[in-house]
Amino acid sequence: MTWLRKSVLRWPWLYVALAAVLTLITASLIPRLQFDASITSMIPDDDPVLAELLEVTEEFGSQELFAVALRAEDVYTPAVLQKIHRLAQEIEALPGVSQVDSPLSAQMIESGFFGIDIRPVADGVPQSPEEIEAFRADFAHTPYAGRLITTDGRGAMLLVKFEPWGEDEKRAVVEEIERIAQRYEGPEEISVVGDLYIFHYTEYAMQRDLFRLVPFVAIVIIAVLYWTFRSFLGVFIPLLTVTISLVWTLGLMALFEVPISIISMVLPMILMTLGIASGIHILNKYQELLGQGLEKSAALERTFREITSPVVMAALTTSAGFASLVTAFVRPIREFGIFTAFGVAAAMGLSLTLVPAVLSLVNPPPVKGEKEGASKTLLGRGLQRVARLALSRGTLVLAVGAGLLVVMAVGGSRIQLESNIVNYFDERTPIRQATATVEEVFGGSMQLAVVFDTGEPDGIKDPEVLGRIAKTQEYLNSFSTINHPTSIVDVLKLLNQALWDGDPSFYTIPESREAVAQQLLLFTMQGGSGLDSMVSYDYQQALINAQMKTLDAGELAAVIRAVEDYVEAEFGGDPSLTVTVTGTPKVMMRLMDRYVQTQISSLVTSSVGVGLIVVLLMGSAALGLLCLVPLLFTVVVNFGAMGFVGVPLDAVTSIIASLAIGLGIDYAIHYVSRYRLEREAGKSFDQAVLAAGTTSGRAIFFNSAALIVGFLVLAFSRYFQAIAIFGYLMALTMVISSLATLAIIPVLLRFYENRKLERGRKMRRMAVLFVALVLGISSAAWAVDLSGDDILSQIELGNLLAGSGTAELEMITENPNGAQRSYTLRIYRMQDETGEKQLLEYLAPADVRGTKFLSIKEGDGPSQMWLYMPALGRERRIAANMTGDKFMGTDFTYEEIAGDFDYEEQYSAVRLPDETVDGYGVYVLDLEPGADAPYERVKMWVRHEGMLPMRLELFGHGTAEPSKTLQLGDFREVEGEMIPHYLEMRDELAKTRTIIKLSEISSEGVAEDIFSLRYLRR
Repeated sequence: MTWLRKSVLRWPWLYVALAAVLTLITASLIPRLQFDASITSMIPDDDPVLAELLEVTEEFGSQELFAVALRAEDVYTPAVLQKIHRLAQEIEALPGVSQVDSPLSAQMIESGFFGIDIRPVADGVPQSPEEIEAFRADFAHTPYAGRLITTDGRGAMLLVKFEPWGEDEKRAVVEEIERIAQRYEGPEEISVVGDLYIFHYTEYAMQRDLFRLVPFVAIVIIAVLYWTFRSFLGVFIPLLTVTISLVWTLGLMALFEVPISIISMVLPMILMTLGIASGIHILNKYQELLGQGLEKSAALERTFREITSPVVMAALTTSAGFASLVTAFVRPIREFGIFTAFGVAAAMGLSLTLVPAVLSLVNPPPVKGEKEGASKTLLGRGLQRVARLALSRGTLVLAVGAGLLVVMAVGGSRIQLESNIVNYFDERTPIRQATATVEEVFGGSMQLAVVFDTGEPDGIKDPEVLGRIAKTQEYLNSFSTINHPTSIVDVLKLLNQALWDGDPSFYTIPESREAVAQQLLLFTMQGGSGLDSMVSYDYQQALINAQMKTLDAGELAAVIRAVEDYVEAEFGGDPSLTVTVTGTPKVMMRLMDRYVQTQISSLVTSSVGVGLIVVLLMGSAALGLLCLVPLLFTVVVNFGAMGFVGVPLDAVTSIIASLAIGLGIDYAIHYVSRYRLEREAGKSFDQAVLAAGTTSGRAIFFNSAALIVGFLVLAFSRYFQAIAIFGYLMALTMVISSLATLAIIPVLLRFYENRKLERGRKMRRMAVLFVALVLGISSAAWAVDLSGDDILSQIELGNLLAGSGTAELEMITENPNGAQRSYTLRIYRMQDETGEKQLLEYLAPADVRGTKFLSIKEGDGPSQMWLYMPALGRERRIAANMTGDKFMGTDFTYEEIAGDFDYEEQYSAVRLPDETVDGYGVYVLDLEPGADAPYERVKMWVRHEGMLPMRLELFGHGTAEPSKTLQLGDFREVEGEMIPHYLEMRDELAKTRTIIKLSEISSEGVAEDIFSLRYLRR
């Protein structure tokens, strides 16, 4: 390091400028830094438990609960129900919210004139006592009973579902929902709860605590530094070093897109307290030499000649302690270890470059004699007494230390585990109070999921499989900590009962696969929704979803293991049915295992790594091992204190032991290094110990004092109980580490004197990342003479399936994940002056074969529709008010299938510049709606050749982007007309699509009696 020392003292401005440039660059990156408190970020991407949860999320939607909970004396009052209604309206109107499940809009299945009625449980807000009692009775017969309104009527819940937006957009929506909830609170208690809100609130609390604690730590450090050196320079130089190292570290995190987590939020405070260590030791030595009469240049030269080795060793070992966390199984812990290690190394590098550069450019600080300041005299005397005690009563010191180890080892055996992030918060925070309310009133705030996979499409429709799902629901209900398990079985039982005129004896699973399939088809035709969160799109998988109470680690593990044992006993030997338990509780249980693994792996790695570094740099295995002894005391006392006080092992506390090793070794290194220098100067053993105890001891005292006070600042965390506990434990760690060094090291040194010190060399590594750029292109358009209305009048698009005749088609529906269902249908059509008639007959798949749908429209009246289900042997009327809803679960409406649209009559067209699409010149029309138009706006692309519509964008009311798009293609001439044989309708909001492929189109006459109820029953 001689060349570095000489170059710094020769060209100080160069190093100052270099530090300034790097600081400006990294500081510019800090605004990119993000916060991430999600539980899924805690586990590696390849962990099987996380993979199971992500698979369920992809198939069935998010398993993270987000709800607005209302607690009242009685929900069943007009005022409370009106508040619930208005809350739901305001939240559902927010951009990014896809659906709000409210008690008033809960889906009710009942027997009716048209076979079954699927309607909201309330039409508006009940006002009179009779309406409220009717609402109470109806709600009790919905799948949401006990969940959206508690059985005792004291609580109501709105379940909120979001569009698949990015995290920043979701965060903004969550904040707005929180503001709405606060506005409606009183006299009822209204809380926002659920996993997503917990993560949002955690990120909010992290930011607020950082802005609160970082200045607090800075003030404390400034006070400690001034108390130590009593000069501006003594405060400025260590503070400058730590500030720059912190800026570099945060900038590097932003560069590598590593967010601040619940663990790494303590990184700034740790770096600020640790980063001053090297500066304190350097300035302490520098002032000591100035006090001996050395000139500034000579004092600087000798300071860095003598202090470089212990500073490098201390920084490397501290970095090694943090870097040992790279073996952690929890990703944020790994990231915290890596970047804190970098920050410590950066502070060391700045201490050996920027600090001497600045000191060489400024006047030396005033030197005060030992007699100046009673506190220094008292400190010196106190340190000498500790050293003499270690020299004269070494056996007693070791005996007391051994006894302390035994007692604390007993405490360590009592440590419990914790993985619930809610328990990290102070009990006074809104999130803890809201969660406690939901736990008490609703019976749980976490989502437990059990997935059934039959291995083949439509396997869930098997009544035997459904019966086993129902049996599993009953088992889950046997736990007092698991509430409201729901599945497709609940919907099917209600459907079956409704189809048999509400007879309670038919509240059962349908007896055949065909009956199940046809009832589900009827459900979707009648406007039923919510199946996607219960079954996969191909009916291969089904999901039981239940609410689970927040439990301590032992109870949580016991419940999850009991459920898994039941699943193994019931389904383990059945290769046709795979059952998996997943959800947030399972992830938390996995995290608890990971914390233990992290604790063990990081302890082993840090102990071995730090030990090897000390041994290599000191050139002595004996002295290296000697330096590790105080760490043993520190780690055991830390665990003992946790066990006795009842502090659990969690994501935050699991890193303390490794930090204790990395930090505590610093004191031992400085002490032993100073002792060896004194011995090399010819002093006796006792003299060397006394000298090391009063010189290095003084630096150790002030450094540990700064660290202790800095960590205690964390106790002022406004939100996080876990961070406050972390601060207390780290302060205790520093106390034990410094005392063990000052009291035990002298005793051990008696056995290892006159050892030769060798300094090692260490290579440094750097990494650089680059970002790629993406370019875009645009297209041109031209115009022709026809007006928009002229073009529209030449298009025949009133009926998707127009005229008279027959056709066979394949209808494919696709969910947002790309999973598809396919149906083959034959269609019979008749159109004359009296009206239009249409019959759809299902040919495939087998479980719906023979199902028929009949639509008859006379004159200008509404269509009359019936559905025949062969498994029941009866037809059911389809309510006329359903014709604006989705047809048979597709993205087409009944009107679009039945042909009730007339674009020329309902819209006026404005022509836009022409475009080229797929090599064809096309007209572009913007259709403005008339009074009865179903869409607020339509944009249409029409091919020049043949006036064939190729694409339509359909805009809903109040939407800037199209709600649906219709693509038409594969035009073929059929009896003189160009008919599209490929139609694709996309729901842009739901991210679903329906494809219709036409074949065998014929306009031959169709017998009249086909369009009759009698034919339906054939």
